[in-house]
Amino acid sequence: MAANKPGGEGAQRPKRAIGTRAAVFCVFVLLYSLTPLGARFWRQAFADSGFTDRAENTPFALMRVHVLDVGKADAILLESQGRYALLDAGTYVEGAYVADYLARQGVTSLDYILASHPDNDHIGGMVQVMEGFPTAAFLRGEGWEEPGQEAQDLLRYLEAEGIPQRVLSPGDTLPLGHGELAVLGPLYPYEDTNNGSLVLKLTCFQFSALFCGDIEKEAEQDLLDSGQDLSANLLKAAHHGSRTSSTEDFLAAVSPQLAVVPVGPDNNNLPRPQALSRLEAAGARILRTDLDGDILFSYDGEHIGIKTAKK
Repeated sequence: MAANKPGGEGAQRPKRAIGTRAAVFCVFVLLYSLTPLGARFWRQAFADSGFTDRAENTPFALMRVHVLDVGKADAILLESQGRYALLDAGTYVEGAYVADYLARQGVTSLDYILASHPDNDHIGGMVQVMEGFPTAAFLRGEGWEEPGQEAQDLLRYLEAEGIPQRVLSPGDTLPLGHGELAVLGPLYPYEDTNNGSLVLKLTCFQFSALFCGDIEKEAEQDLLDSGQDLSANLLKAAHHGSRTSSTEDFLAAVSPQLAVVPVGPDNNNLPRPQALSRLEAAGARILRTDLDGDILFSYDGEHIGIKTAKK
């Protein structure tokens, strides 16, 4: 029987076999990289090579939580695997700062903008941000039936620009790179907007963070009664450290290692000593934007790193 000629069918089989093996190997490497062990391997490899990824020149991370210094207001950037979500955007006065911060982090577009509730110190800067960053979706909770002027302006902007809107409910989940955002609340239609804040839990392998908007003890108790898993490594303290939030029972359920309080000069003298004392008693290390400036939490699959602007 004559041998196959070069370039014939028989000569192609080894090449196809090599291609198949290479594809299987690439899939294995990809799946391995998504595990904490794989992340640690690449983190060490990048460190040995002198390479670091973009944000703030910090080592490779699976998840980053940026808490911006925008006074007594909230603006929190979540990033993982090139995906970005902005939770609140401060006041109108701080909108330009939020947009500048995002640009300095290399953000070019947002997968989500989430509004915890329609108070000015949480949504005032959103239009300015969306004017500079294409946004795939605007997400909010219930309770926007009678919004204030800034909320009305925001809703008109979303409609004019054709930005998709979605009302979130408990049980909804949102993918974000290596992590996931789960909606825990609000559980009921509350009379005030603070208790009607979105409550979100971010998970990324062994890391978790709980974002509570401006909820107070009534909504905290309802979350406790719901039996949901509230435990988290990082807690965004509710309502800027108000004495009517961060109750002892709620903090016992969360059991945070870290607590961050977005706060600034204000007539209410926040954060209140009672709230800070309860956070300390719960064993949390407290960081504050008025003292620490912008705060970056980074999770690499093993450790939670902290970088502050002022210290």
